[in-house]
Amino acid sequence: MGELPRISTDHLSLRPFTIMDIDRLHRLWAEENMRRFLWDDIIISRDRAAAEVERGLENAARYGIGYWIIETLKEDDLLGFCGFRLIDQGPDIELMYGLEPAYWGRGLATEASRAILAWLWTSTSYQRVFARTDPPNQKSIAVMQRLGMRFDSASPTLISHVLHRSAPDRNP
Repeated sequence: MGELPRISTDHLSLRPFTIMDIDRLHRLWAEENMRRFLWDDIIISRDRAAAEVERGLENAARYGIGYWIIETLKEDDLLGFCGFRLIDQGPDIELMYGLEPAYWGRGLATEASRAILAWLWTSTSYQRVFARTDPPNQKSIAVMQRLGMRFDSASPTLISHVLHRSAPDRNP
């Protein structure tokens, strides 16, 4: 499948994960407000962060999906991450995103997610993507809604989560 592309938006630079990102991502994922919903409030080990990065790189090579670092256009400040992962070993995929709390409420998660969804629909054969979060995570639910994702209660394995799905608009 190959390597993920760099993607630029009006305000952001998205670049694929590398092994060199492990320590930065570990710090981000250990941040209290980030881990509350992303890791069920567990402080993950550096080894777990490394495994997640390596899984993302493997998924990019095997399945054409993975993760990007979200940075500003002018500097390489880590604002967060976004990307896709397989749900329970596939074939469905899940949209993932997270920002440093200092950048919440600025529309950046929506901007980054919109850019990678546009890439997904034009560069891969995936026909749908899911996103899920815990019901108290209203900020994440709002991102899903701004992306045009629709609520989907059809998944019995995700009862404790709010599940949304999206499909490409293939009409001209």
